[in-house]
Amino acid sequence: MRPRILSKVVAFSAAMFEPATTQMRRSTLSSSYRLRPAVSFRFRNLALAVFAALPALVCAAEFEQAETRVRASTIEGQEEVDIRASGNVRIDRQESVLTSDAARMDLVSKDVTAEGNVLLLRNQDSIRGPRARVNVDTWFGEVETPQYSLRRLAATRNNRLPSDAMRRSVSGSGAADQIMLEGENKYRLINASYSSCPAPNPDWYLKVSELKLDYDREKGEAQNGVVVFKGVPILYAPWMEFPLNGSSQSGFLPPTLGNTSNTGADVTLPYYLSLAPNYDVTLAPRLMSRRGLQLGTEGRYLTPYARGTLRTEYLPKDLVTNASRGLLTFNHQHSFGAGLSGFIDFNAVSHKAYFADLSSKITSTSQANLNRQIVLNYGNGTWLSSTLQMQRYQNLTGDTLYSRLPQLSMQLRQPDLNGFSLQVPTELTSFTHPTLDKGGRLVAYPQIAYPLQNAAFYLTPKFGLHLSRYALDRRTTSGDESLSRVVPSLSLDGGVSFEREFKWAGRDQVQTLEPRMYYVRTPYRDQSAFPVFDSARADFNFAQIFSENVYTGQDRIADANQLTAGVQSRLIAADTGEQWLGMALAQRYYMRDQRVTLPKETPRTGRVADILAAISGKAYRHILLDAALQYDPRDDRVQKTSLGIRYQPDFAKVISVSYRFRKKDSRDLDITSQWPLWGQWYGVGRYNRNLRDRTTSEALAGLEYKAGCWVFRGVWQTLLNTQGRNNAYFFQLELNDFAAIGNNPVSLLRRNVGGYGKINEPPANGQMFSNEP
Repeated sequence: MRPRILSKVVAFSAAMFEPATTQMRRSTLSSSYRLRPAVSFRFRNLALAVFAALPALVCAAEFEQAETRVRASTIEGQEEVDIRASGNVRIDRQESVLTSDAARMDLVSKDVTAEGNVLLLRNQDSIRGPRARVNVDTWFGEVETPQYSLRRLAATRNNRLPSDAMRRSVSGSGAADQIMLEGENKYRLINASYSSCPAPNPDWYLKVSELKLDYDREKGEAQNGVVVFKGVPILYAPWMEFPLNGSSQSGFLPPTLGNTSNTGADVTLPYYLSLAPNYDVTLAPRLMSRRGLQLGTEGRYLTPYARGTLRTEYLPKDLVTNASRGLLTFNHQHSFGAGLSGFIDFNAVSHKAYFADLSSKITSTSQANLNRQIVLNYGNGTWLSSTLQMQRYQNLTGDTLYSRLPQLSMQLRQPDLNGFSLQVPTELTSFTHPTLDKGGRLVAYPQIAYPLQNAAFYLTPKFGLHLSRYALDRRTTSGDESLSRVVPSLSLDGGVSFEREFKWAGRDQVQTLEPRMYYVRTPYRDQSAFPVFDSARADFNFAQIFSENVYTGQDRIADANQLTAGVQSRLIAADTGEQWLGMALAQRYYMRDQRVTLPKETPRTGRVADILAAISGKAYRHILLDAALQYDPRDDRVQKTSLGIRYQPDFAKVISVSYRFRKKDSRDLDITSQWPLWGQWYGVGRYNRNLRDRTTSEALAGLEYKAGCWVFRGVWQTLLNTQGRNNAYFFQLELNDFAAIGNNPVSLLRRNVGGYGKINEPPANGQMFSNEP
């Protein structure tokens, strides 16, 4: 369009219409802007400006493709130089929006100076302030005394490496003296505050002299940071570096605080080192008032073929024992390809009472042996699989176990050979022990089965031959040092499945009835001269009652002429296929007395075994039931029983009661609960009582408070271990999407309270249970 004609059009438009909206669009082919009616626009030397700007516009056409729109009540300026807008100004550029009372835009540099109620919007970020200077192309600029809100995708790592992270949306807001925009994803704030709480009066906030946020590098950096909670400063750090969007960055982690009877006041200040995206190290100095200063380290690595963790703890001088204390654990998993894999599991402590003295976790204090194992596995889905391992234990309590140095296991399997199923498990082991007999053992169990089955029934006859050979170095017993054994075994396993449809609570249901019979015949072979390297009496349960051997391991092959009869029934929702209740009943019948035994074991007599019964599932809507019974019909007594009931109508609402009884061994009552109390307060607790000894094995009580953007947890625990009773206290202030200060009791609560829900992380789907009866 020629300048003269354009001037006439503009003049005519300004005379005919009231001021309203102006839209200008940069053309990629010329230097002109297209003007809508209702503007007042002055052009000076327009033709000269057009031709002077033409070379630059032609060069810039390749990247100036996005639209720039300016709307305001009044717009005036000089074409190709600048425009000045006032009254409800709005500037749109790509994904960015700027609104203000007044603004000036340099049409060459794209610099915008805005004043009065300035609002910058980009993606999900918003910045408000009285005055701003921004380049809408490069997103460089600054905003004075801003109020800001930033939203990004962050990761929930669950204590795993970054590659395992799951992403979620988090947001933060605050104020500053000045915020500088240093590119599309970079911000620098001066004298700023930050919080995940809603503005304008957050319960907590981080106050810093300078804060840098770089979302391209996924890193944040703060100087002179103070965490303020309810107006009270609670934590100061002169410098900190932290991750953005879930990536891992080096820096101090929030300290953990606690107190136990064994350690006294307990403070840990971890420092995280991100060596690479798939390598990291955490240094954790721990100060215990009763024990001294301990240094803990944890290194993790992840490669396409391997992953692992190395953890160490070292206490140079225990103030109680006047000795150094230490721990080392190493776990490595490796895939070599072509079906070859392996792992290493190594654990060691300096003293047997290490966990009892320095740990409050029942899973640690109750350990009897620490595993030390190297395993190499081969299996590519063909007929052959094998395992080579070296294994020994560090004994903490009880008897010392045998070491396997080494053990080679092979499994030859052909599941379908003209209808037959063939298996040949083979094992060669060298057993060592510091004081007892040692030696080598070779065992093989070739077996052949012919399974017959369809949708309604199955019948599987099987024959196997146990082959064993020992080469012994006797230390505590006498007898031959070379022993061999051949024991045949025959079994027949069969079952039928019946179904019926019915209605319950107005819904279609399916009930199954599945009787099963299992017969085993194994002749007697005298095995009293054979050592016991890894065999023990198996626990009597539903899995064992339908098995060939009553012993674990390979040192005893029990003689058997027995029949097991059982039945199970399942209730299934017809529309979803969900099993909501299951029941089972089984008993074993003997044709003759037991003759093969372990040393000091009393052989079984009689013709019937104990009766096993169990029921598990949803008794009614939110009530879960789990019960089991072992009944001796000969003595008319219950040998073992367990009964557990859980009521869980919603998230973070659960009450569980369980009772366990074992004749001549234990009677335990366990009560756990998490429940809303009043307002935002939740109560959580556990009471575990040994009714036989009349002692409290473990007790736990705590309170949780859920605010909108923070959670407080206070937990007390008493634990009876091998060294006596230990009392522990946990206090944690968790600032949502920022940090947790104190000793984290969440893992303790999840381990002790069945169904525990972290109150500031509700389920994503908001649904805990189905509505099945």
